Amino acid sequence: MVANITKSTILITGASGFIGRHLVRQLCPDHKIIALGRRTQKDIGIEAHPNLDWILVDLMDEVQLRNAFQKISNIYDLDFIFHLAAYYDFGDQLPSEQYDKTNIQATKTLLELARRAKIKRFIFTSSLVASNFPPPGGMVDENSELDATFPYAITKQIGERFVREASEFFPCTIVRLAAVFSDWCEYEPLYNFLKTWLSKRWDSRIIPGQGSMAIPYVHVSCVIGLFEKILEKNDEIGNFNIFLASSDQPITLMDLFLKSTRCYNGIESTPIYFSPALAKFGVLVRDTWGRIIRKRPFEKMWMMNYLDKQFPTDCSYTRNTLDWHPKSRHQLSRRILHLIENLKSRPDKWHRMNIDRLRRFEGARPALLLAEEMMRAHEELVDKVYTELRLPENKERFSFYQSMKPEDLTWYINVVFNHLLTSVRHGDRSTMITFAQDLSHWRMKDLVSLDELCDVLTTVRDIFAKELYANPKLESMQLLIDDYITLAIQLAIDEIKDLYENIPH
Repeated sequence: MVANITKSTILITGASGFIGRHLVRQLCPDHKIIALGRRTQKDIGIEAHPNLDWILVDLMDEVQLRNAFQKISNIYDLDFIFHLAAYYDFGDQLPSEQYDKTNIQATKTLLELARRAKIKRFIFTSSLVASNFPPPGGMVDENSELDATFPYAITKQIGERFVREASEFFPCTIVRLAAVFSDWCEYEPLYNFLKTWLSKRWDSRIIPGQGSMAIPYVHVSCVIGLFEKILEKNDEIGNFNIFLASSDQPITLMDLFLKSTRCYNGIESTPIYFSPALAKFGVLVRDTWGRIIRKRPFEKMWMMNYLDKQFPTDCSYTRNTLDWHPKSRHQLSRRILHLIENLKSRPDKWHRMNIDRLRRFEGARPALLLAEEMMRAHEELVDKVYTELRLPENKERFSFYQSMKPEDLTWYINVVFNHLLTSVRHGDRSTMITFAQDLSHWRMKDLVSLDELCDVLTTVRDIFAKELYANPKLESMQLLIDDYITLAIQLAIDEIKDLYENIPH
């Protein structure tokens, strides 16, 4: 809990991502959270909360981002923005549109919007790998040169430059992350190591080089603790800072191998060392074969450039300024026991969570696309329903609704639309059942018949579904439309019938 701040309004991008979902859960009880994500709440297992407003947004779409931010600004006075959303690919290190639009353009747009919103602080997550591995005996700290040259690193360097420039207008903080993991692993290279070492595969004991390659890790709960410290000390840390979310001591590949195999098997496995040349040859052969059969391995040739290199960090400035340090019990050397225990006790969940992370950027999110198209068709959908309800031939069928003032009827149709949109965004049709309960009580007081109320919702259902079916962008998503429009309204109608039949009115 953050001691010095109560009920701040905080915008979080990348809320459906690994770090984002942990931050949402931690801050939600004490702050108003506006979460921007590519997946629904239900998809990532975050419960509904009165302090949480979940919005499906793809940051690659600048218009979508600007529209969402404008609507948020019309409702809330933002205090803080955590910009966690980013794209990274452990595949071939090639520039891509996703890197440019997500890591560069979205950051630039969000900083521009943040300046207008007059926020208290913008927190940007960068990465330690924006810097190269230091020379032997060297260390990376907050002032280290950003000299790495692969695409992700370059986009983070550009993002940091944007943030530094923006700090002239409002407070900004950059947090460079080490390799972030959880008790379920959820860090792709670590998952690949453990999956291989703890298997019965032929290569389960192979260690490339001398096994001395070492990088710093940090548990996700420690990262969240650092974020909370930034909020707590907002008035003390000035207009611009760079902090490192990292352990000082990196852990070597060999240490990980020995600790993980001992925890899993009861005894340490004996490693088989492959020289750098042999390791590179093996990766080349496997990757070539993988290209032929269209199932490439995780290991890529660029990874061989880091064999036996080490990445020590000096986080003393971060520790002293924020009074923060990674908890010793969350150091990977100790926490590996919990990772292995979760793997052994719940292997299906362990693998599923890591595979989902590996595939997090594959394809478009259907619910995100449906919500986006609903928003684009919003006025047209509402107008079509309004026109149908007001037709002269429907005067008897919709007598109550025709007696409403035009602006009241439009408002009511918008309420139904917004509840349907919420069910799509959250991945939870139960919101329509709650709405149906409230609607029933309102209409009972108005002496509206059950038939009229159900007919109105049926009309909304049919018009919305028909228009969305006809949308070329949703051509392959009729099942999703049925789930979140047709079925959601049918659930609402069923709830209304039950209430009308069982509650005296």
